[in-house]
Amino acid sequence: MGRVLEIVLDVPQSALHAWSVQHERSRRTRTAERLDAALVKALGELPRAERAMHTDSPDAEPRGAAAQLTTTRFRQSEEMAAAGLQVSLERSPDGQRVVVCQQTDYSPGVVVREIVYEAPLDAGTPVNSAFATAPENHRHVLADAGDFVPLTTIACKRDGWQWAVDGIAVDIVFSRFLASTGGDAAPSRELHLTTPFVDDAPGPSLTALFATACTLVSALPAFPVLRRALDRATEPTDVHEATEPARAKRIDLAGLSTPRAALIAIGSNLADQWFGNDAGVRDAVSTEFVHQMRIAQRRLRTALRIFPHWEDDAWTARVAPDLEWLGTVLGEARDWDVFLDSTLPALAAADADGARWITIRESAAARRLEAREDVRTVMGSARYAQLALAWLEWLSGLPSREPPGKAADGSLRAYAQKRVRKYYKRLISAPKLTTLDESARHKERIQAKYLRYTLEFFESIASQKTRRESVKTVARMQSVLGDGNDAAVALHYLQQIDAPPYQSGFAHGWCEASKRYTAQEGERLLRRLRAPKITGGAGG
Repeated sequence: MGRVLEIVLDVPQSALHAWSVQHERSRRTRTAERLDAALVKALGELPRAERAMHTDSPDAEPRGAAAQLTTTRFRQSEEMAAAGLQVSLERSPDGQRVVVCQQTDYSPGVVVREIVYEAPLDAGTPVNSAFATAPENHRHVLADAGDFVPLTTIACKRDGWQWAVDGIAVDIVFSRFLASTGGDAAPSRELHLTTPFVDDAPGPSLTALFATACTLVSALPAFPVLRRALDRATEPTDVHEATEPARAKRIDLAGLSTPRAALIAIGSNLADQWFGNDAGVRDAVSTEFVHQMRIAQRRLRTALRIFPHWEDDAWTARVAPDLEWLGTVLGEARDWDVFLDSTLPALAAADADGARWITIRESAAARRLEAREDVRTVMGSARYAQLALAWLEWLSGLPSREPPGKAADGSLRAYAQKRVRKYYKRLISAPKLTTLDESARHKERIQAKYLRYTLEFFESIASQKTRRESVKTVARMQSVLGDGNDAAVALHYLQQIDAPPYQSGFAHGWCEASKRYTAQEGERLLRRLRAPKITGGAGG
């Protein structure tokens, strides 16, 4: 059966409709069947795409003509989860079978999958009776799992192709989901890309896999996701992921000894926040998705400031420029959100006649809709999908990429101490914040942001006092200076929407007072900030 590397691409309904209109496909009523037929046709027209008969893919995907499959995924025992084992019951027109798959994460967005056991199963026969001939190293884990409780059942229809990239076969399966029960709601369409995994040299396979994915997202409304729909539907910790914004989580660096190991852990954490929000941003679920997506991008850019030795040609050419592009669009949308939801209500509340701000709020709401539409357009574009893939590919290469110079030999503790010390010294060396002009104060806010994210990345190996006091102080300082920056942005936006003289004058006085107060409070917090200390991580 063999082990394979897998990437999953989601085909969102909104992006699919926009694609069909843009390419004049399915001109008649765009039913699900016609949209699916248009995708199948487009896939078949791509270079190198060939219909292929069944191959040893991780889930024995069908090849050739479209086939229907119903998959029931069962609850894992703790021992099964530790071993990466997943048990499914698959039903097709040819009968039903039990499939035991072993899955591990290779890197964010890339998994290693292998069918370690499969057996036919008669209707009405208990699943746990099918493991008598399972491999010995897995048999006791499966036998001890007890009764297998169904978590979700997904029915889908699938088509398959095979590509050859530099002599490496890449299997492509297009799955469209017909029904789902239990767990999280499945997306309507997915593309599964797999290629053989070579233990001692996975590089060429990864390159072929990402090259294929890049071709697909350039031609189709497809976007990378971290896990299959079936996996998301059966992982309780991710049930909230599609409906609630994904916020930054604590990073556990305990036990890690090298900067590269820390960067890999940080990259995985960033991927969870990035891809936990992109669907919500694309579908305009709430403003908080935009906020958290923007934070993820800021944290990512800060991470590469902390680990500059790992910047390579791929980062410089394919990732960094489009991160800047994406950050600009997200920043504009977020600034309008803050202006409309926070600053304008505060201005109206401070005025004796709050009704004088109704027209301005209406104008601002229209501008926010324009900014949000720009974000949705960007998030539904091939350029965004290519950026997301380029970053995931860059992450996948970290385990095998050695940094140049001293960073290759240094310990994590020494590395973290040096970076924290650098940003701390830059921040506290600032002149009194109340004496700085708006531009200089904004630069200090950026320095506070760098120190905050650096401390959050290394928080698990910082001293207790640093966690208890320094992290909170610098976070509060950044937030306070951010309020002052919001006031400056508000004056700029009031000019854009041609605010009447009264509102402009009132806002100018209010915003100047806000900037003065935030500078004073930021200065107070800055002078009470004590030097952070890194005490964990391997020494050297």
